[in-house]
Amino acid sequence: MKVLIVGAGIIGSIYGWAFAQAGHEVLHLVRPGKAAQFADGLKLDMYDARKRRPNQFIGRYAIRLTETLQPSDGYELILVPTKHYHLVETLQQIVPLAGEADFLLLTQNWGGTQAIDAILPPSRYLYGDAKAGGAFQNGVLVATIAGVDIGQVGGRQTECLKKAEALFKSAHIPATVHANILHYLWVQYALTGGLWPALVRAGSFEAVLRDAQTGRQAMQAARECLRVIAGRGVQLKQYPETHMYLNTSPLAMWIAGLVIQLMFRFNKVVQRSSAHGLGDAKEVSVFFFDLLNAGREQGLPMPAMSGFEPDIRKFAGGVA
Repeated sequence: MKVLIVGAGIIGSIYGWAFAQAGHEVLHLVRPGKAAQFADGLKLDMYDARKRRPNQFIGRYAIRLTETLQPSDGYELILVPTKHYHLVETLQQIVPLAGEADFLLLTQNWGGTQAIDAILPPSRYLYGDAKAGGAFQNGVLVATIAGVDIGQVGGRQTECLKKAEALFKSAHIPATVHANILHYLWVQYALTGGLWPALVRAGSFEAVLRDAQTGRQAMQAARECLRVIAGRGVQLKQYPETHMYLNTSPLAMWIAGLVIQLMFRFNKVVQRSSAHGLGDAKEVSVFFFDLLNAGREQGLPMPAMSGFEPDIRKFAGGVA
C-alpha cells in the first residue's frame, strides 16, 4: 500500500517504521527544507510490544520524505498525527492535494466532527488512537509500539476502515475497532485531562508516585472529568479503563493507586508512551480547560480540577 504520513514526529515515525518494515511504500510529508535533516535516517530505540515480534529494535529507520503533495501521487491512505486543535487547518491544506486517498486521523477529538465533515466526507476518514509513543533523547527516538484503536464516526464501516484494518494487520499491529469512536476518544480525553494536572504540579511521574495527596487529587480529578463526558452521553460502564476511577471505596482507591504505580514503575509500554507527558504546555492547557469549562457549564462540582487550576495557568503561562 502507498501510505503518506504527515510529518516526521513521534507517532508518525513509529507507525511509519512499522509499515515500512511490513513492505509498504511509506513517505513522510515535511515542510520545504526539512528533508535534509533526515539524510542519514532516523535513529530508533524501539520497545516492540506487538505479538510475534522481537521485544527490542535498536537501529535506523530509513525514513523516506517528500516536501510536495499532488493529486496524482496515488496515495491510498494518509495518516494525520497532529494535535486535535490543528486538525482542521491541516486538512484544509492537504485534502485538496490528496486525490482519492482516504485519511486516518491519529488525533484526539473534543468538539465533534462538523468542521471536519465540511472538508472531508465521513466515508473517507476514520479516527485512530495510538497505542504507541516516546520521546526524542539525544537524537534518538526512544519509543514503543503496542497497537492502535480505530473507528469511523457513526459506526460506519466503509472501505476506508477496511483499508486501515488491512494495513495494521499486515504490520502485525493489533487494531481494536470501536463502534462509537468519539465516545472512546472522549474517555481517553477525560482520563488524560484529569491526570495531567498532577504531573504538572509534581514535575515528574516519579514525584507523583511519591506524593500521596497529589495522587489522590488526581484520581478525584479524573473521576470529575469522567462525569463530564457521562453528561455528554458516554456510557462509562462500557469502558473498563474507567472503572477503577469511579469506585470511591477506600480499598478500591488504594488498589487503583497501586495499579498505577506498578504500571509506571515496571510497564515499559506505559513508561515510554508517557515520556512526552509535559512536552507541550498548550496541549495540557487545552485538555484541562476544555474539561473544566464543560463541567462548569453542566453545573457539575469540580473541586479537584479547580484545585489544579493555578498549577495549569502557571505552567501554560496564563493561558485560559
